[in-house]
Amino acid sequence: MNNQGFSPPQNAGNQDFNQRGFPHYGHQQGQGHGKSIQYPGGHCGNLSSNRGVNHRAFGSFDGLSGNPQPIEAPTRAGPSSALVTHTSSTPNYVRSQRSDQLNDLTSGPDQRPAATIALRADNFPFVEGARYDYSPSTYGVVKIKNIPFDTNRAEIIAMLGRNSKIINDRHEPVHIIMERVTNRTGDAYVEFMTMYDAAQTVEKHQRASAQGRPHRLGDRPVEMELSSQAALMRDLFPNARGILWDGATPHIQPLNPTEPWLSFKGFITEEEMTMLVKHVEVPQRSPFSRDCPQRPFECMISTMRKFPWYMTDCITIKQRQSVYAACVNLLRLLQEAMEKKKHEHVLNSQLYRRLWTSAMICRGFTVTMKDSISYLVGLTDEDKREFNMPRFADQWVHIYTLVPKPGTPLDVIEWYIAIIREETNRTVAQSLPNVQSELQRQGRQTSLYWGYLWKEVSHPYGPGFDNMTLAEMAHREFSALSNILRRALD
Repeated sequence: MNNQGFSPPQNAGNQDFNQRGFPHYGHQQGQGHGKSIQYPGGHCGNLSSNRGVNHRAFGSFDGLSGNPQPIEAPTRAGPSSALVTHTSSTPNYVRSQRSDQLNDLTSGPDQRPAATIALRADNFPFVEGARYDYSPSTYGVVKIKNIPFDTNRAEIIAMLGRNSKIINDRHEPVHIIMERVTNRTGDAYVEFMTMYDAAQTVEKHQRASAQGRPHRLGDRPVEMELSSQAALMRDLFPNARGILWDGATPHIQPLNPTEPWLSFKGFITEEEMTMLVKHVEVPQRSPFSRDCPQRPFECMISTMRKFPWYMTDCITIKQRQSVYAACVNLLRLLQEAMEKKKHEHVLNSQLYRRLWTSAMICRGFTVTMKDSISYLVGLTDEDKREFNMPRFADQWVHIYTLVPKPGTPLDVIEWYIAIIREETNRTVAQSLPNVQSELQRQGRQTSLYWGYLWKEVSHPYGPGFDNMTLAEMAHREFSALSNILRRALD
């Protein structure tokens, strides 16, 4: 990467980002935050809203020019936005409303820390969302076999009893396996706090069966056996070839040139995600879809929860997009079913909340993906903060792997973004007039909240972008941010 300037642009930046299949958010002068959610097949459902952000209290951002607007005294409690970087002494009334971390960073004589301080891990406010603070699941697992195809999770939890030590309900302890292509129900897995708790449950079942009182779902006696995270992952991701599961951790096997069909190509296929949506859109395709309409939604929940997102070197941008697109479509279809009061006993607000909650905590989704989902389901700004969402989340359109570090004050995040925006604007202003003009033309078609960061990252186009792994993308983003901050602060 050329740290002194930009190479001449090759294509119109905004058109390229739309072609990649990600949500694009237009931001034009005089209008609110316009939204467009990208659905499979290139169809965009337009959504628009005015978010009601108190710009007087927190400062505002002029998306057209890329210039931060002055911050005035806040009119409500909370940290003041750091969208403006001060070159002289910061007014006391501003410092009193900033977080301690931002005041520490800007306590020097020139109001800016050295690059080594700004890039220190305890100060740097961005992390790779898929990998940050991840630890593989070690919960105990019980497998329940011979279940009726229309079994629901409430029946399974009731059968196990109130005293069974399954994991907290908000962690989705029940996984009913569904063949994504046929929609056929398989076995069910239940996660327990420990392997000992799982073993105790199986022993209880075996004693009851020996006494002629087997556990039943409906009128059907079921079988119960001690299982493992590895078995659960194999059944949840049956098309993931070339993998040995060590608990919930996948180990990718070397390429076998004599049997390439057994080599690893991904944890899920695009066809699986497409068919998951089709089962809801066209339920008459399968009797299982008609009689068990909630199963595709539950399958999507289990997929997002158990997907090994931290294996970023094995997941491509395109594969992640297929999961996200299926999730958005299922949310939309569930909304429609609830409005029309179809299958109210299973397609209800509880299932809807489970689905969007799983999407909002999904490690693999970007900030703008989650922002689209939060808008679709009508979350407030306060609700979004519970999911570690930054303000101006719809302006993170060119960030594909990084997220705010949990616990980082909002003003620190926005101060870093302001430094990045200021430095990239300065670099563009120093480029040749023809290059500067072309970059500014591209900038008017997209968000400049992060300045011209998208040009410094210098993404490839077309299949080169789609097939890039999340690990490669994260490396590009970390490298670009580090280079920009060093230029700005050294």
